[in-house]
Amino acid sequence: MIPADELVSRKLLQVTVSWHTHPSDDQASLVHMWLHLTDLGPVRFHTAPDASIELTLDQPHNSYDMDEYGQVVVGPAAENFLMSRFIGQSIRAVHRIIDHRVETEIGLRLELDHGEVRILNLGDELVITDTALPDALEGAE
Repeated sequence: MIPADELVSRKLLQVTVSWHTHPSDDQASLVHMWLHLTDLGPVRFHTAPDASIELTLDQPHNSYDMDEYGQVVVGPAAENFLMSRFIGQSIRAVHRIIDHRVETEIGLRLELDHGEVRILNLGDELVITDTALPDALEGAE
């Protein structure tokens, strides 16, 4: 695992994602996201058991089949995936997001050259958003 501060001053070169799909689901769910950063390589974002976001230096894995449980598809993020709009930008700052109702770290807010994004562990789901959060969640450093 690496500390989130390692992301600061790194340029985002590429985004890779893994999606869990199942024929009975209307929408795929995000399993992992890799941010490919200068002088660091691919950093995998994953939901941790303690409700935080776990960051590891790790190459994206291959897609795989889970038989009756569906499949996990790995590949470059689509152009309309939120993180894709930040490719070519540098991460200026990283802020921890704390759920103050239970005093637990649940994610990170990344400030980039032209915007910001929140990466959250919400109920063991990896969520990427550019929407501000309620005060009970936002504002942690």
